[in-house]
Amino acid sequence: MTFDAAKVYREEARELLEDMEHTLLELETDPADQNHIARVFRAIHTIKGSGSMFGFDELARFSHDVETVFDKVRAGEIALDRELLSLTLEAKDHIHALLAVTTPGEAEKARSDELIGLFRSYLESRGLAGTAGTGGTGPTAGAAGTDFPEPGAYDPSRAKTWLIRYRPAPNTFLTGTDPMGLIAEMADLGSLHPVFRAGGIPSLEQLDPQMAHGWWDFLLITDRGIDAIRDVFIFVEDENGLEYGEIHAEPIRGADIEALMELIEAGAELRHQELRSRLSNWIADKVNQRATAKAGAAAPAGPPATEAPAASSIRVDSQRLDDLVNLVGELVTVQARLTQAVGSMGDGPLRSIAEDLQRLSTEMRDQALGIRMVPIGSTFGTLRRLVRDLCESMGKKAEFVGLGSQTELDKNVIDQLKDPLVHILRNSVDHGLESPEVRLAAGKPEKGNVTLDAVHSGGQIVITISDDGAGIDPAKIRQKAIEKGLIAQTDELADKELLNLVFAPGFSTAQKVSSVSGRGVGMDVVKKNIENLRGSVTISSVVGQGTTQIIRLPLTLAIIDGLHVMVGPECYVLPLTALEACQERFLDEEPPVVGSMEHRGTLIPCLSLRKLLGVPGDQPNYERIIVARVDNDLVGLAVDVVVGQQQAVIKPLSDMIEGVRFVAGTTVTGDGDISVILDVTNLVGFALEGWRGKGAAA
Repeated sequence: MTFDAAKVYREEARELLEDMEHTLLELETDPADQNHIARVFRAIHTIKGSGSMFGFDELARFSHDVETVFDKVRAGEIALDRELLSLTLEAKDHIHALLAVTTPGEAEKARSDELIGLFRSYLESRGLAGTAGTGGTGPTAGAAGTDFPEPGAYDPSRAKTWLIRYRPAPNTFLTGTDPMGLIAEMADLGSLHPVFRAGGIPSLEQLDPQMAHGWWDFLLITDRGIDAIRDVFIFVEDENGLEYGEIHAEPIRGADIEALMELIEAGAELRHQELRSRLSNWIADKVNQRATAKAGAAAPAGPPATEAPAASSIRVDSQRLDDLVNLVGELVTVQARLTQAVGSMGDGPLRSIAEDLQRLSTEMRDQALGIRMVPIGSTFGTLRRLVRDLCESMGKKAEFVGLGSQTELDKNVIDQLKDPLVHILRNSVDHGLESPEVRLAAGKPEKGNVTLDAVHSGGQIVITISDDGAGIDPAKIRQKAIEKGLIAQTDELADKELLNLVFAPGFSTAQKVSSVSGRGVGMDVVKKNIENLRGSVTISSVVGQGTTQIIRLPLTLAIIDGLHVMVGPECYVLPLTALEACQERFLDEEPPVVGSMEHRGTLIPCLSLRKLLGVPGDQPNYERIIVARVDNDLVGLAVDVVVGQQQAVIKPLSDMIEGVRFVAGTTVTGDGDISVILDVTNLVGFALEGWRGKGAAA
């Protein structure tokens, strides 16, 4: 596979932008948080510096002024207010747009100039106009209105002495990194004294000019601190070629620098920690020899340096993960066939091997699926920004609260879940939350809450989106539904059924159409998209108190644990996550499609899969009942035979049955037959709709 440096840069830049957006939104709550301010600065600095390396010149040009402003914020010269936060969020969106184009056009450049003008005018209004447009990562000499030192200079009263070892990765040129550019940036931090190590450079005949050879030890005297050093090397820190540590809490001068450089040159074979310790001891001895009054103050101030940790994660193309899961799925299918074949043979040694293979394939399945799992918190930044921008445009006040951020979901599920969540949150802000004046008049806080909570429950993920707004009035829904012909005037529907009408195509209770909602397009798409993920969505509301929507989803779309059942000659798989219990019953007569049965002293609906799915053959007088839980209600599913538990590898549907909503997919059983995987929630809904005489089609 050819290495695409620009692609890697885009991916890492987008991750930085996502983190930057989240940090900016956190700063709205606490604008004085220096850690968050420094985090935003480092993100912009990395995006700008690496962008110029990889040929994203327009992006680097635009990012430079944003970086300049946040450098002043970091230095305490500019107060971070809501105006600047909003402007920086716009800049983040523009950088994201510049990443998406190969060659920026006039429109993109015009937008860059517009935002740059806003940043510079922002500086001018605060008497810092001369600092805009300057280069480098730190203060620049000659800027009007500043008294910063010249590049390479430092304030002796605040400076410290550092030992830095930088060993470029062999393929550093292939990733677009310029080691000399990094060294030039470091030289701007203060007084830099380098020693190049030529060890390990091959002969001219064996030298690969595309590989980096050699490394450096630097003595750096600077007043900028550890964050500035990290900023220089932030894009290469995961290469594990950087080590640094403070060797003296004060600047070293004159002859002492020459002596230290001799020690550094002689310490090529020493590890960084050993060399740093030697330099620190030399300085301490020198101070003692001079018999200063503060002999102890010159001892090493920083903690001992440690070896750079090994990389804790690697970047893998998502297609490779999908291919891995597909291969594991094929292995699971082969293992199921082997287990069934051995079971019919009754061979002892082979049975033991089959059991071991089953255990290993199960562990491999769990590990492969675990690799694709990502925390749902990765979407919180986007959703929080959405709520913020909607409130800004609509004159409302609300806070997005994300709970359960570490709850993990299959990456493919999360990718397809983003749009439904956006639709729901838009409705929560637009239809649900009242204006600050109305909320205060109702005795509520002027700022509303929109909460998203994600938890694992019974092999599923349950996502609850709630707001503390005005709620939904079932009477208004009923009136609107009658006007649109969705129900008749004489229909008697419970509040739960009326609320579910908001998922009907074209239905909206909005009094007027806005740029956000009101056209009746959205909630029907939400329901359809969630059902395509084999999930379900329900809604509840209390007038004056708010609305809650609950989404239930499977953890993965690839491999599930299922129960293999048979109805006549047909094989079906029911996802185990939906099942509660098994029992049996004897029949005296033909059962209806939807009947009833007793389960633990309670009557529950019972569906005959034979009647519902039109399976040919004689009705047996003895059935097994699978009890499933659907929307917190128990429902029985009558089948002929329960074969047993099976790992089901979900295969995509053919075009012929793709529109059948209660079929989640197909799988290959151990004997090589094809089984249909039933979506229990949609199957029960389909059956009950038909039972009520609504004639719903699959």
